Amino acid sequence: MGFSDIVLFQMNMINHSMQKEINSYFKEVKKEKMKYDKSAMSKARQKISPSLYEDLNSRFIREIYEDKKSVKLYHGLRILGIDGTNIELPNMGILKDKKQTEDIQNIYGRRANNSGELGVISKASTLYDLENNIVIDGILNSYASSERAMAIEHIRRLNKYKKTHKEKYKDLVIFDRGYPSIGLISYMSQENIDYLMRIQSNTFTEIEAFRNSELDDTILELKITKDRLHQITRREQYPLLTQFREKLNVEETIKVRVIKVVLETGEIEVLITSFFDSKAYPASLFKELYFKRWGIELEYNILKNIFKIENFSGLTQIAINQDFFATLFTSNICSLIMDAIMEDEVTLYNETKERKYIYQLNQSFSIGCMKNSLISMLLKHSRVEKIYEMIQDEIMDNLLPIKPNRNFSRKKKFTSKFPVSKKASL
Repeated sequence: MGFSDIVLFQMNMINHSMQKEINSYFKEVKKEKMKYDKSAMSKARQKISPSLYEDLNSRFIREIYEDKKSVKLYHGLRILGIDGTNIELPNMGILKDKKQTEDIQNIYGRRANNSGELGVISKASTLYDLENNIVIDGILNSYASSERAMAIEHIRRLNKYKKTHKEKYKDLVIFDRGYPSIGLISYMSQENIDYLMRIQSNTFTEIEAFRNSELDDTILELKITKDRLHQITRREQYPLLTQFREKLNVEETIKVRVIKVVLETGEIEVLITSFFDSKAYPASLFKELYFKRWGIELEYNILKNIFKIENFSGLTQIAINQDFFATLFTSNICSLIMDAIMEDEVTLYNETKERKYIYQLNQSFSIGCMKNSLISMLLKHSRVEKIYEMIQDEIMDNLLPIKPNRNFSRKKKFTSKFPVSKKASL
C-alpha cells in the first residue's frame, strides 16, 4: 500500500477484523487483486502522524465556511457547542509487550467498570457546529483531563484559526452545566467569544440569589474571590490555565447576564450569557438556543454507535489517535453529503406529493451505505458524480417516516446489548 491508500483505508470506517478490511478495500474500492497482510499495515501506519487527519479536517472545514451562502446561521450567529465524553480504549492486556501496555495506561488512565474491572479510558472533547453538523475541533486526552481546560484549548484554537484565515463569523458557544467557572467565564470574556451556559445549583452565590428571586432576566457581577481562583487548576499539564490564572485579581468582577427558563415540566433552569442587549437578544430566545446544544449529544451517539469510534483498529498511541481523528474527518464528509441530500432531495420529496408522514433520512443506513463508496469518490480518476448519484439513490430508497407524538419513557432497568432497533449498518 502506498501513502494515499493507507490514509484512505483508515478513513473507510474500519469495524471488522483488520485483514477482512484490507481485503475488502482492494476488492471493493481499488478493484484489484492484491495480497497485503495486517502486519504490513501495522508497520506502515506507524509512519503516518495522526495530525494529518486533523489537518485534512481543518482544510475541509475551511472550504465549507468560505462558501458563506451555504453556511447555516441562527439570527446571524454561528452556533457552536463544546462537550466532552469518555472513550473506552482497547483491552491492552492482550499485548505481549507489557511496557507498551503500561505506557498506554499511563497516557490515558484507567477506570473501573460496573463489574469492578479496570479498563483503559480516555476523555474526548469536541467543538461542534450545531447548525451545520460539523466537528470543527477534537481533542483526545487522558481520563483525568479537565473538560474546562480542553474547552479553553478549543477556544484558543478557534481564535487562532479565525485570525489566520481572517474568518469573521460571529460565534456563540453553548456549554452544559458542568462547565461554568470563574476561570472559563473570564477566559471567554477576555477572548471576546460569546457564550451561553447552563448553571447548576450552588455554583455561584450571586446567581443562587437570583434563582430564588422574582426576577427573570437581569445582569449580575460575579466577584473573583480566593476560593474561586483556587478552583482554576495549577497542574503542570495545563500551563495555559496557570498563565491565565495569574492575570486575574481578587475582588475584580465579571459581568454576566442571567436568565430563567421554564421547562415543559415546570422546572426552572438558569442560563448565563455574554449577550447583554435584551432588545437584540430577548430572554424568549434563549430556551430554544440552549436546547440546540442537544446536537452535540446526538453527534456523540453517531460517533459511538454508528461509526463505532471506540472499536479501535490498533493498540498503539499512534493507531488510537489515527482512528479517532480519521473518524471525525470521515464523519464530517458523511454529514455534508447527508445534509445536501436532506435539503435538496428529501425536502422536494416531502413537498411534491401529499403524504401521510413527513420523511427523513435513515441516518444509520445512510452512513453505512457510504462505506467504500465514499472512499472511491476520493480516488484519482474516479467518476465522482456517478458514485454520488448511487449513494443518493440508495439513501432516498430508504427514508424513514417521522411519526408525531411518539414518546417513550426512559428505561432504567435491563437493556439488550444488541437491540433490534439499532442493528449495525457498518
